Amino acid sequence: MRDITLERLFRFQDDAAAHNIANSARLVRHLDFVRESVGLLAHAFGSMHFSAPKQHTMRVLGVDAVTGIVTSVRVGLWGNLPEAAALLRSSLETAAILSAAVQGSHYEAIAREIAAARLKRHSYEKSVRALGELGVRIDYLRGRLSDLGAHSTGTRLKFASYQLNGEPFDRMAAAFDPEAAEMALSMAPDVCLHFLETCERAYAQDRLDFPDVAGLMKVRALFDQCKGAADAVSGRGDR
Repeated sequence: MRDITLERLFRFQDDAAAHNIANSARLVRHLDFVRESVGLLAHAFGSMHFSAPKQHTMRVLGVDAVTGIVTSVRVGLWGNLPEAAALLRSSLETAAILSAAVQGSHYEAIAREIAAARLKRHSYEKSVRALGELGVRIDYLRGRLSDLGAHSTGTRLKFASYQLNGEPFDRMAAAFDPEAAEMALSMAPDVCLHFLETCERAYAQDRLDFPDVAGLMKVRALFDQCKGAADAVSGRGDR
């Protein structure tokens, strides 16, 4: 322990990510899905020309959600499942609030609450209730993420160590643990697809096509390959 430094832990995280990617095809599929999704989301946000309140609300909530997804995936590649789950939960909450905003066209009201730094009428809890069955599925996923990472539960603490070649190791900063990395990224596709379809609905409100329809179709096909349609929390079944 005396030889451990912050710089060495940083290098260890990079080494762990490379190891985990090289040893899990499933992890690679999830990573490819997130890569495609983030590219589409960046394109969608860069192409927006909505009214001022809508543009502001979409951008503030959207950037927060994308940042959570990206950071969660990076931490997950290190084999840090609990920390990745906590970050993804925050992103899912923001995506749910944005989804309810789009559904109800509550852009001005949310823009005011963002300016006041207090989401009162448009909190996560109120947003998932407004989303109905989709909200139920989102809240179920949030519960799974919460148990893994948001609190010091027994489930979280069981990931404090891991096995490599039959030997136990402490999970400090990272882990050569492809299975944990797979689990860390396994729910990111759900959040990404839900977020993309929220953006698609926001464009449709203004009678505009999503900026890259072919890309969105590709992501939907990738989702079915890496997750299976039955696991989706997206709104496809509600349209």
